[in-house]
Formats: sequence, C-alpha cells, structure tokens
Amino acid sequence: MKKYEFIVQDVISKICQNVITMKLPSERELAESYEVSRFTIRKALEKLESIGIVTVKSGSGIFINGDINNNPLVYNSITENSFKSMSYSKLTLNKRVMDSNEKRVFLLDDDDYIWNVKRLRLIDGKVIQVEEARMPVKLFPKMNDTIIENSLQKHALDIGLDIEQYLTTYRAVNTSKEEAQLLDCKRGAAAMNITNRGFLSNGEVFIVSDIIDINYQCTYHTPFNSKNIQYRDKK
Repeated sequence: MKKYEFIVQDVISKICQNVITMKLPSERELAESYEVSRFTIRKALEKLESIGIVTVKSGSGIFINGDINNNPLVYNSITENSFKSMSYSKLTLNKRVMDSNEKRVFLLDDDDYIWNVKRLRLIDGKVIQVEEARMPVKLFPKMNDTIIENSLQKHALDIGLDIEQYLTTYRAVNTSKEEAQLLDCKRGAAAMNITNRGFLSNGEVFIVSDIIDINYQCTYHTPFNSKNIQYRDKK
C-alpha cells in the first residue's frame, strides 16, 4: 500500500474512532505525525476530498463532512478520479432484441429492444477498463457516439431519469485475448469483473453493465450487519 493510501485509510479509521472530530490537523501537523512529506499529505487529502470525507477550505482548515459512522461509504479506483480526467472510446454500438436473461432483468416485452454498447474507459488517456452495457431503447430512444463517449449516468440524468440505487457484484476472472489486447496486458492476466445493475426510483432497471479492470481497488466502510452473522451462525 502506498503511503498516501495508508494515510487515507488511517484518517477514516481515526474519524470512526472519534480520535478526529469536526476538523483535521493542519497539513504540517499531519506530515509530522505520519513522518511523510507535505506532498504525500496533499495527495491523501485530495483523495479524502474526492470521496467526500473532507472539505478543504483555504485559510480555514480541513473539515469532516457529516457522520460517516452512520452512513455506508464505498470508494474505488474509478470514483476517486475527477470527471475531467476520465474519457471514453466507443468500440461498438448495436440495437438488438433481448435474450431470455435480459427479458427477466429489464422486465420488457418480447418486442422491446435494447442498446448494446461496448467501450473503453480511460483515465488521463490510459485505458483502464473495458465496459459492455445494455440499456432499454424505450428509456434511451437516442444513442450515438457522443453519448457513448461521455458519462452514461450523466446522460440518464440529463434526459430526466431518476436514478435511485445500484446493485454491484465483483468476480475474479482472467482476461480473454481480446480484453488483454485492449488493456495492454497478457492474456489470462488476473482481473476483476464488475457487474452493475442500475435502478430508477420506480424500480425499473435502466442499465446493466459488465466491466473488466486489471487494477481495480475498492474500499468499504459499512455498518455492522448483526442479522447476517446470526443467520450464518444458525446454518
């Protein structure tokens, strides 16, 4: 783990332990405490700010946002990046009939169509993910290269869809020949398959996407689930 990543996790831990409340020590004090440079502290603070833990107010200090002890927190190697650093490159776009599983997921009629989009996600010009997404044509009547090469989530909001939640599944996989070529790695390299299912406020599924990433990192801070422990103990 890099030094600034350790500091990020430790600061979150100290907030959970109520060792740090309301406001963080200054950059200088943090640098002395962790025995690192102020540059490393700034990197840690940038990440803490990007994932919504703190707000840095010039001349005033570094303030904690809300109560993370009572709210789940999930951040990963994608969401910590600014939208400005992210870009997309379309590989394919098709409009087609659904298979049987897609009909179950989207709860659509036999004569409804979906968009099948395949694209690359880049951070600062470097390809980091291969994504394949499916979206109902009835919810997204318009689809083109401009839409695909920008945030699909932002497009959904722009056309008036009310996004409420996501269901995400992680699975360890090995890259195929095509994926290895796109991600510039060896065929069979270890990767993460991330499947997202997005829901609108009315319960409709508006998108299902499968993402392949060879350098994916994800951190969770979640409330303790006592019911799950009780259930597993009974089995």
